[in-house]
Amino acid sequence: MSPTVYEDAAKEKVMVAHIGLAFENWGLTVSNTPAFTFVPTTVYGLQSLIQWARDSDKRVRAAGHRHSWTSLFSEDNEVFVSMLDLKTATNVPDPSSILPDNLSNLANEFKTIELQDVTGNTDGKALVRIGAAVTNEELRRWSVRGDAWALSLNTIIVEITAGGANAPLCHGAGIRSKTISDLVRKIEYVDANGIHRSIEDAAQLRAAAGSLGLLGIVTHITLEMDTMTYAQLKPLKQDVNLAIPPPTGYTVPQAIRKSYSPARLEAARLAFIKKAEESHYSEWFWFPYQQQAYINCWDTTQDSTGAIDYPTYPDTFLQWLQGWLGGVANDSLLFRALPGHWQAQILASLAMLALPTQEAKTYLPDGLHFRRGVQNMRVRDMELQIPIPARADDATKADWGVVQKAWWDAIQAVYEDPTAPMRIALEMRITGASDMIMAAQTNNSFGTASIEILTTMPAVAEDVWEPFAQKITDLWTSYQANGQLLNVRPHWAKEWDGYTVQGQSWRQRLKTVSYKDQIPEFLAVLGEIGEEQGFTVEDLQKRFSNPLLDEIFFD
Repeated sequence: MSPTVYEDAAKEKVMVAHIGLAFENWGLTVSNTPAFTFVPTTVYGLQSLIQWARDSDKRVRAAGHRHSWTSLFSEDNEVFVSMLDLKTATNVPDPSSILPDNLSNLANEFKTIELQDVTGNTDGKALVRIGAAVTNEELRRWSVRGDAWALSLNTIIVEITAGGANAPLCHGAGIRSKTISDLVRKIEYVDANGIHRSIEDAAQLRAAAGSLGLLGIVTHITLEMDTMTYAQLKPLKQDVNLAIPPPTGYTVPQAIRKSYSPARLEAARLAFIKKAEESHYSEWFWFPYQQQAYINCWDTTQDSTGAIDYPTYPDTFLQWLQGWLGGVANDSLLFRALPGHWQAQILASLAMLALPTQEAKTYLPDGLHFRRGVQNMRVRDMELQIPIPARADDATKADWGVVQKAWWDAIQAVYEDPTAPMRIALEMRITGASDMIMAAQTNNSFGTASIEILTTMPAVAEDVWEPFAQKITDLWTSYQANGQLLNVRPHWAKEWDGYTVQGQSWRQRLKTVSYKDQIPEFLAVLGEIGEEQGFTVEDLQKRFSNPLLDEIFFD
């Protein structure tokens, strides 16, 4: 029997509950069977649930929607909270990005978007209160429809929730882009005692805004938005040797090697650095065995003249369909029977064919979310955050040579492995330093190379993916500056747990090196919040942690 948890004080509405329902995350890397899975729709109901969990000595973890690999979820025999109804949360393919908006029709307190008072605003900023279950697609439509306010950064994917994107400190792209948590000006949550709380203090938000779920179950997030600007998209397909040129003297794989003069390569290197240092948004893709890379770097303008919805119809549907067909290929016995190299070639060729090269002006949110339907194809994704060091000859400037080497080391590794373990893409974004204590970009004053490799589920089934991901981890964590290893960290929500670094597990590495100074500071701020609000750090561990977070933060 599940406990009866009411969503209202009148005790008329019982919270939806599932008993012993097996859980799998979107990336199929985590599976467990919580004792109960609850789907709350009111703050009152969530408070009641946490109070019951406290009295029953149960742990509670919440999840959002899609695109997850790390074991940040609930566990066997504990309490799992889904911020979305289970049909929406588990449907693959997910049609939400091509269906009409139904946000206003939902009786769900976590599905609200509210513009706060901007009277007298002179700095081009607004505060917008967003329910934790609001998806990026719902927020994108709200911004475009109002044509007034927009987030300056976001993830590409639209099928994730605001709570799910914020808790693990997800990021955007661009040297001026931090994490989504850096934009939080107020966070509301139900604490370990079942009390609805909020935090606005800037010093406390450095821990609370990106707390990995340890502070409590988040109900609403107030984000700082900018006056709507417009993305001037200028996508480009360019020879891979010129998109991000190899370091001087680097041996480029024979299959894509081309002869360019030193002057041409130097001009290409400077063009790459200019894009990285000056673009509002900067992103590079290389699909396995392709002669060209795809460059998506652009700036914004306040001039709305000629701005269009992007992608234009029917491209939105076609992108969604492409993602769905990729998901079909994942499960197709015929496709899986092909050699891995062929699978990679087919997917890469189709991806390059589908990616646009036309220039366009669109609303900033549309530029940030330039691809739809990505979630329809399950993938494996390992992403690391490589800090960009200072140049040895000029400590005031960034050394982009490390970024070039990381990019080309991954490409070279692809050609060295005949099993074609990376069958989707090598992708890199440039991000700025974060003010959040537990962000992977914290203290990276010259910026961060957020670089990742992605593959298909057939590659995983063939047992070729994980050894390759470990090899790339070894390469990307080996770089030094001034005789010291760079403090490379993983993206909290991507795939990293289970791999090793310099002879240590990533878990141990995070504790003893990556966040050696940050973890005590993080726990101290949580303790300070607890002193004010009537709980302890021990209460947080007992109520909201899980085995992964136990090991990193508490063991």
